[in-house]
Amino acid sequence: MRPTIVFLTTPDTARELRERLRRAGTYTPEPHFDRLTAGECEFGVDASGDVVSEYEDDELEELRRRLGEFEAICVEYRGVSCIRALVQAVLPGLDGVLDTNFGEFVDFPGVLARFRQDPEWDWRTSQS
Repeated sequence: MRPTIVFLTTPDTARELRERLRRAGTYTPEPHFDRLTAGECEFGVDASGDVVSEYEDDELEELRRRLGEFEAICVEYRGVSCIRALVQAVLPGLDGVLDTNFGEFVDFPGVLARFRQDPEWDWRTSQS
Protein backbone atom coordinates (compact mmCIF):
# COMPACT_ATOMS: atom_id res chain seq x y z
CA MET A 1 0.00 0.00 0.00
CA ARG A 2 1.29 3.42 -0.93
CA PRO A 3 1.30 6.29 1.57
CA THR A 4 -1.64 8.68 1.53
CA ILE A 5 -2.64 12.16 2.54
CA VAL A 6 -6.19 13.42 2.95
CA PHE A 7 -7.49 16.84 1.98
CA LEU A 8 -10.41 17.80 4.26
CA THR A 9 -12.41 20.84 3.30
CA THR A 10 -15.87 22.33 2.88
CA PRO A 11 -18.05 21.01 0.04
CA ASP A 12 -17.56 24.17 -2.08
CA THR A 13 -13.81 24.10 -1.67
CA ALA A 14 -13.74 20.33 -2.29
CA ARG A 15 -15.37 20.94 -5.70
CA GLU A 16 -12.64 23.44 -6.57
CA LEU A 17 -9.92 21.13 -5.26
CA ARG A 18 -11.22 18.19 -7.31
CA GLU A 19 -11.16 20.41 -10.40
CA ARG A 20 -7.60 21.53 -9.67
CA LEU A 21 -6.53 17.90 -9.26
CA ARG A 22 -8.11 17.03 -12.62
CA ARG A 23 -6.18 19.90 -14.26
CA ALA A 24 -2.87 19.04 -12.54
CA GLY A 25 -1.96 16.43 -15.16
CA THR A 26 -3.54 13.54 -17.04
CA TYR A 27 -6.55 12.44 -15.01
CA THR A 28 -8.11 9.04 -15.66
CA PRO A 29 -11.21 7.85 -13.78
CA GLU A 30 -10.79 4.32 -12.38
CA PRO A 31 -13.05 2.03 -10.30
CA HIS A 32 -11.30 2.52 -6.94
CA PHE A 33 -8.72 5.29 -7.14
CA ASP A 34 -8.68 7.62 -10.12
CA ARG A 35 -5.23 7.96 -11.66
CA LEU A 36 -3.46 11.30 -11.92
CA THR A 37 -0.18 11.49 -13.82
CA ALA A 38 1.78 14.73 -13.60
CA GLY A 39 5.16 14.51 -15.30
CA GLU A 40 7.02 11.55 -13.81
CA CYS A 41 4.67 11.39 -10.81
CA GLU A 42 1.65 9.14 -10.41
CA PHE A 43 -1.09 9.49 -7.83
CA GLY A 44 -4.26 7.70 -6.87
CA VAL A 45 -7.18 10.00 -6.08
CA ASP A 46 -10.26 8.90 -4.15
CA ALA A 47 -12.87 11.65 -3.87
CA SER A 48 -15.62 9.28 -2.67
CA GLY A 49 -15.22 10.42 0.93
CA ASP A 50 -15.10 6.81 2.14
CA VAL A 51 -11.87 7.53 4.02
CA VAL A 52 -13.89 9.47 6.62
CA SER A 53 -15.05 6.14 8.09
CA GLU A 54 -11.44 5.51 9.18
CA TYR A 55 -11.34 8.53 11.50
CA GLU A 56 -11.81 8.25 15.26
CA ASP A 57 -14.71 10.12 16.89
CA ASP A 58 -12.40 12.69 18.49
CA GLU A 59 -10.76 13.40 15.10
CA LEU A 60 -14.15 13.84 13.45
CA GLU A 61 -15.20 16.20 16.24
CA GLU A 62 -12.05 18.28 15.74
CA LEU A 63 -12.58 18.41 11.97
CA ARG A 64 -16.23 19.45 12.35
CA ARG A 65 -15.17 22.15 14.81
CA ARG A 66 -12.54 23.46 12.42
CA LEU A 67 -14.45 23.05 9.13
CA GLY A 68 -18.14 22.53 9.81
CA GLU A 69 -19.54 20.24 7.14
CA PHE A 70 -16.63 18.75 5.21
CA GLU A 71 -15.62 16.37 2.46
CA ALA A 72 -12.48 14.26 2.15
CA ILE A 73 -10.24 13.61 -0.83
CA CYS A 74 -7.63 10.91 -0.32
CA VAL A 75 -4.48 10.97 -2.45
CA GLU A 76 -1.97 8.13 -2.56
CA TYR A 77 1.57 8.83 -3.70
CA ARG A 78 4.89 7.10 -4.23
CA GLY A 79 7.45 9.80 -3.54
CA VAL A 80 7.31 12.72 -1.14
CA SER A 81 8.82 15.07 -3.74
CA CYS A 82 5.90 14.30 -6.04
CA ILE A 83 3.20 14.85 -3.42
CA ARG A 84 4.99 17.97 -2.20
CA ALA A 85 4.84 19.44 -5.73
CA LEU A 86 1.17 18.47 -6.16
CA VAL A 87 0.15 19.96 -2.81
CA GLN A 88 1.91 23.22 -3.64
CA ALA A 89 0.22 23.31 -7.05
CA VAL A 90 -3.37 22.72 -5.92
CA LEU A 91 -3.70 24.37 -2.48
CA PRO A 92 -2.95 28.09 -2.99
CA GLY A 93 -5.97 30.21 -2.09
CA LEU A 94 -7.96 27.32 -0.61
CA ASP A 95 -8.98 26.71 2.99
CA GLY A 96 -9.10 23.32 4.64
CA VAL A 97 -7.03 20.82 6.55
CA LEU A 98 -4.38 18.40 5.34
CA ASP A 99 -4.21 15.11 7.21
CA THR A 100 -0.62 13.97 6.75
CA ASN A 101 -1.50 10.48 8.03
CA PHE A 102 1.46 10.92 10.33
CA GLY A 103 -0.49 12.22 13.31
CA GLU A 104 -0.97 15.79 12.22
CA PHE A 105 -3.78 17.97 10.87
CA VAL A 106 -2.33 21.10 9.22
CA ASP A 107 -4.47 23.88 7.75
CA PHE A 108 -3.86 24.53 4.06
CA PRO A 109 -2.25 27.96 4.57
CA GLY A 110 -0.01 26.38 7.22
CA VAL A 111 1.10 23.67 4.78
CA LEU A 112 2.07 26.27 2.20
CA ALA A 113 3.84 28.37 4.84
CA ARG A 114 5.89 25.36 5.91
CA PHE A 115 6.95 24.76 2.32
CA ARG A 116 7.99 28.41 1.99
CA GLN A 117 9.97 28.14 5.22
CA ASP A 118 11.42 24.69 4.44
CA PRO A 119 10.99 23.59 0.79
CA GLU A 120 12.08 20.06 1.74
CA TRP A 121 9.58 19.71 4.63
CA ASP A 122 8.66 16.05 5.00
CA TRP A 123 5.71 15.44 7.33
CA ARG A 124 6.70 11.77 7.57
CA THR A 125 9.82 12.61 9.57
CA SER A 126 9.07 15.90 11.32
CA GLN A 127 6.22 17.07 13.48
CA SER A 128 5.34 20.61 14.54
